[in-house]
Amino acid sequence: MLKLQRKDKPQEPILVVEKLYSIGSANDNNLVLDEPGIDSIHARLVASDGRVTLKDNTSARGCFVNGQRVTQKMLQAGDVLRLANIEFDVYDFIADPQTSEHNTGCWQLIADGSWLTGQVFTVPPNKRCVLGRSSDCDITIAGTHLSRRHTELTVMGSSLRVHDLNSANGTYLNDELVEDSLAHNGDRLRIDVYTFRVVSPDNDLNRTRVRIPTSQITQPAERKDYSNTPRRWITKPTSPGNRDEPKPASAGSWVLWLGIGVVLTVLATVAGFIYLG
Repeated sequence: MLKLQRKDKPQEPILVVEKLYSIGSANDNNLVLDEPGIDSIHARLVASDGRVTLKDNTSARGCFVNGQRVTQKMLQAGDVLRLANIEFDVYDFIADPQTSEHNTGCWQLIADGSWLTGQVFTVPPNKRCVLGRSSDCDITIAGTHLSRRHTELTVMGSSLRVHDLNSANGTYLNDELVEDSLAHNGDRLRIDVYTFRVVSPDNDLNRTRVRIPTSQITQPAERKDYSNTPRRWITKPTSPGNRDEPKPASAGSWVLWLGIGVVLTVLATVAGFIYLG
């Protein structure tokens, strides 16, 4: 996962978590840059197979990576991205030492839906964190359909407790309505139209929480030794190649039987003459 950090303004880092991430001055972009030189849809970031590619949308002021204008370029940690006059440093979110140091002991919610996409919200480890639309919440989101105090988050050992505060529209964990449940690294939290990826302090999104014991792994079935003996058909075969048919008699057999028939005919004739005489 890549993180974009704007160079000219102190602000929260932007995480590229969607497969198609648009950047421009229009309000429906994932990242809105309402500044001179930025087109309505200036560029797109396309994530595929763990890689993020920048694609310029025929912008007037252009897209630049490490000072070179590009129409399409795969981004890597350490690159400097410039859109018109706005520059971003590109980091690997998982490997970024600053991120790891900042997040020691802290859980995070990474927004990956709606206008919040890419924003990061930190859950403090030593207090109950309330999320809602009220300004006195620890995490305030100005959502029309959010309750004033919607959900409470509390760090509990290696898990994050998610407690719904009798909200009007409910709290969902991995698309299941919950009242009080434990979230783990990589789970997805949804509150109304806002979705978040839950990230544990070690930032390891690829860690598997449940592993199958070796003793439960199914062993491969033994291969049977197949003999060369022809198979016997249980049901009546319909294909000529799959049924036993009588073999045609050879030419020698026909001659033998014809000779025997002629001899028998002659003997019967002679016996008739003797009898009549």
